[in-house]
Amino acid sequence: MTTCYISCACNRVPHCADWANNGLVCFGACNAVAIYEPCMHIGRIVHTLHRHSDRVTTVHWIRPRNDVLETELLSCSVDGTVIIWSKDCQSNSFRDTSILDVGCAVIFADSLQLIDDASSNHPRLLICVGTGSELKIYLRRDNADVNVIQTMDFGGKFSINCRLTHLSNTKHLLMATALENFSVVLCTADQLELNFVRVQSLSGHQDWVKCMDFCHDSDGSIFLATGSEDTTIRLWKISKTATKLSSDKFMQKREIFTIDNTEYNVTLESLLYGHESWIYGVHWQPIKRENDGSQSIRLLSSSFDKSMIIWKFDDSVGIWAEEVLVGEVGGNSLGFYGCKFAPDGLHILGYDYQGSFHIWKYSQEIAKWLPRSAPSGHFSEVVDLCWEPKGRFLLTASTDKTTRIHAAWKDNLEERWHEIARPQVHGHDMSCLIMLAPYMYASGAEEKVVRVFTATSTFRNRLRSLADVEDFKSIAVSGATVPSLGLTNKATFDEEIVEYKTVQNLTTKDSEYETPTEEELTQNTLWPELQKLYGHGYEIFCMAARHDGCLLATACKSTNLEHATIILWSCSTWSQVQKLVSHQLTVTQMEFSPNDKYLLSVSRDRKWSLFKEHDGSYLLIVTSLKHNSPHSRIIWCCAWTGDSNYFATGSRDGKVGIWSVTTEENNVSVVQEATLDTQNQSVTAVCFAPYCITQGSYILAVGYEAGNIEIYMLTTNVRIIEWKLVKYDTSEAHHLTVKRLKFQPSNKQLLSTLRLASCGSDSIVKIQDIDISLFIKT
Repeated sequence: MTTCYISCACNRVPHCADWANNGLVCFGACNAVAIYEPCMHIGRIVHTLHRHSDRVTTVHWIRPRNDVLETELLSCSVDGTVIIWSKDCQSNSFRDTSILDVGCAVIFADSLQLIDDASSNHPRLLICVGTGSELKIYLRRDNADVNVIQTMDFGGKFSINCRLTHLSNTKHLLMATALENFSVVLCTADQLELNFVRVQSLSGHQDWVKCMDFCHDSDGSIFLATGSEDTTIRLWKISKTATKLSSDKFMQKREIFTIDNTEYNVTLESLLYGHESWIYGVHWQPIKRENDGSQSIRLLSSSFDKSMIIWKFDDSVGIWAEEVLVGEVGGNSLGFYGCKFAPDGLHILGYDYQGSFHIWKYSQEIAKWLPRSAPSGHFSEVVDLCWEPKGRFLLTASTDKTTRIHAAWKDNLEERWHEIARPQVHGHDMSCLIMLAPYMYASGAEEKVVRVFTATSTFRNRLRSLADVEDFKSIAVSGATVPSLGLTNKATFDEEIVEYKTVQNLTTKDSEYETPTEEELTQNTLWPELQKLYGHGYEIFCMAARHDGCLLATACKSTNLEHATIILWSCSTWSQVQKLVSHQLTVTQMEFSPNDKYLLSVSRDRKWSLFKEHDGSYLLIVTSLKHNSPHSRIIWCCAWTGDSNYFATGSRDGKVGIWSVTTEENNVSVVQEATLDTQNQSVTAVCFAPYCITQGSYILAVGYEAGNIEIYMLTTNVRIIEWKLVKYDTSEAHHLTVKRLKFQPSNKQLLSTLRLASCGSDSIVKIQDIDISLFIKT
């Protein structure tokens, strides 16, 4: 199985993303670490590394001292562990080589390589880990063993952040620790003894210091930038020789400490005002020489005021000044949690409260910073997904109150997936969705209303650059907006309606295709609401649609027979056409058979029900009973084979039931053909491939509560035999509950692979390509 797309957001905590000299970005994604590989347009997320059992709080690359590219990264989590990941050259992925069990939630961590030994597989590494009440110092030795060498207590004060660096041209280390009393404590240690001693305390901030970063200049001096929730940044200069003091009395403050009879001065170099809210990120750009031979030092800062600023020292006036300001005005985000310079200094990255990345690129042609596309994803549990009927795009829904559309385009003959639209930004957590037509879908949320949305001309034109859209209707609506204090997307119209067939020259070349930026997705890609459907008494839980798009089936949360009713809606008149009564508790999933003759439903009452179409109505023909059902717990999911001859049901008790449906003289017979026992692994999602790979052979994907996915082949000669093919672990699949699995609709004469989309409670959406030849026995 090859992963062709991963969509996920960055965790909403500071210090949770880093950009290395090797060109890769690492960031925390729920309980995993994601590796993002940028490229000219949008790049792609190539790996998700999972070993933590709770939310990741800090991720950063371990910087070698000999200017080689990074091959290791460090992550820490509120589960009380710190993990060192090392690159595996054979698999081109990363594996955990050291795990530190701290014993309580880890708030922050930093690391520093101690020796310039490129030949060692595991160079000595110093790691400082903060748990709030104390700061622990760990040492990784050459044999990869990691042990605590020191525990520091700052007089009962909580530590908020710390950074490590080397004192220039010495064998000493310098550590800066921010405390809850708004001060920054400097500690030093000999590189051999590794016993940190407090040497100085820097005061001046009026609120917590949330971010710090060190920078070394060519003169041997060290700059320390500290960003605080008091909206200011202080620049401290640490040097061996006395610094000429400014005439400004405010800038005359100087602190002194001594190491090995060498006196160091700590001077407040500058106080930077520019942000209007909490500052959560500062990052120094690597020092580079300008064309005139001078050195350039820049500082990047990010704030909750939705802006990022690049600061530069102005030699003409002798002060630090704002050089560039980028960010967002308005919108529904809450500002930035972190920021990073790219290794080339021509890109800057920030991630916001919703976990979305924002990247700006410096254009040397026009001498301006321009926004560019970045990876995106849901920042909360992804509860449902659905392919467009022809498989041209994938629609997902999440408890982050949004639905998102993902599609692929060719970049130098390589297929790259990305988010192209965000049709719904709601006021309630989403719970389910279904496509009714290529240009229409219905969604349900934690409200009693079913909402139907239709595509815009803007979306159609963008999709035209990626796929054929001849079956799209003539659409006059150009976009949609959400009024203040409202939940309904209102349509906006072009001044002049242009029919679809008369639109010319809208298709761009692949090389010219531009993926939408985060700002475009949040502001310009909404779909207007076509219809509201009222009829349920509680929050909508699941829905399904006939493959011909004529009927929509919906169900809501329920604790009794009355509210467990399934409602069928006409997609032409949007009126109720039928109510189906069978279950006693919430219907958890429904699915129409591919030939639309049957509707299958499963429920929390541990039963499944089968309805058959007759004279335009659906009638209950059979329901499972306790004595003939393999399921003793909640049935979470169901699925049909492509030929409508079999269906599968999966439940919390870890069993998957396979049932055959046959019709003889208008009599329908349902027989249990096999039961797959997954050894008490709760089954939460099942899906059949859209066609048989060989005569009588079906491919079944099964998703579990633990997050792993398994693929089975079912052969129907005399009886059904299960062939377990492969199991995908929590790094390859998901690390929390798999909520939905769906194979892409396809033509088997045109494709040699099966494409499987999955989503989970880990907020991640993945698309996997499965080689069909793996299922054909020679």
